[in-house]
Amino acid sequence: MSVARLQESIRRSKTPVALVLGPDEARMHPKYLKSFTDMYGDCPMAHAEALRFHGSQAIGAAAGKLPAVLLRAEPYLAQGFMGMDVLANLVNMAKNKGLYTIVDARCAGTEPWLHGGVNADAVTVLPYGGAESCKAAEDKLVIAVLRTRDAGVASVQNLMAGDRQVFLAAGEQMTRAGAACMAETGYSLDVKELRRRLKGAFLILSGCDADNAYPAFDEFGRGAMLADEALQYAPDIDAAIDAAIADTKKIIQVL
Repeated sequence: MSVARLQESIRRSKTPVALVLGPDEARMHPKYLKSFTDMYGDCPMAHAEALRFHGSQAIGAAAGKLPAVLLRAEPYLAQGFMGMDVLANLVNMAKNKGLYTIVDARCAGTEPWLHGGVNADAVTVLPYGGAESCKAAEDKLVIAVLRTRDAGVASVQNLMAGDRQVFLAAGEQMTRAGAACMAETGYSLDVKELRRRLKGAFLILSGCDADNAYPAFDEFGRGAMLADEALQYAPDIDAAIDAAIADTKKIIQVL
């Protein structure tokens, strides 16, 4: 299991910003779903094809500019086997365009996502399976989701385990097992504590701007990545990607 290919993709693109695809139909361009419901009726096929078109447009815009795409599995799986086909198709498309691919499945077992029809470069897991959840081939990566934004989860994630919170204790264990770590936070204090506790871990920060994420990076702009979920909904996604790269570069220089 290795983070080297992701680090190299970031170095090559000169930005730590990654595209997130976790499409909410209510936020997608309305013409996408209308086009397919006009064609197929209001059925799972129409919804799945709208997700495919939405994703392919965003991946096309990100190719050659961003290092990676993170695909949240849930919106695709909600459309059944057709959605799973779309997810696998988008992973393959992104890989063919040179993007490092991460499936945000938050699973216990990695096999369905890192091999077979999906064959992503990396997958997210929940950390409570420990080292058993981190088994992966040398060219693949497991990412432990430590901190989330969901309502009510702080009552568990912020429990104390000795001298640190549960999410940090879990991160220490998963880092020792070779996993990268992901946190959904926009607060620099969270980021500083993650970096202090998880010194050698590669961090993926979701919902965090460059200012607050800065403590996660070393002096060469390495060691972390920013997952940007807003890009996929931008009216002009090409311009939005260019702006995100430029804004991040003012704070974080990738050398």
